[in-house]
Amino acid sequence: MGTLTYANLAEPIEIDDELLAHLRAATVTKLRRNEPFALTVQTGADRTETLWIHASIPIRFVVETSVTLQRPLLARLMQAAGSTGGLDLTDPELALDAVSRELHAMSA
Repeated sequence: MGTLTYANLAEPIEIDDELLAHLRAATVTKLRRNEPFALTVQTGADRTETLWIHASIPIRFVVETSVTLQRPLLARLMQAAGSTGGLDLTDPELALDAVSRELHAMSA
């Protein structure tokens, strides 16, 4: 499990390494293009938060394990980040997509 630290939040946000590595790549790409976006994450058992991801706001990614990036998942994150609703990591379809890609990679 990796962590995402956003701005001055006291508690880092835990995110699965597979998803976090892809999120990091998508975020760096979006910010390099000067394209801020909304990111919704699970921050507690019954709590979600939406963060504004912008180049002027400090963000730190800590990925605990080595992850091979999968182009389809990365493209899906990029597309979602560019949408009006932003990138929602609580979306069940996105979570299923990330898990199925991880299982596929493990079986290969």
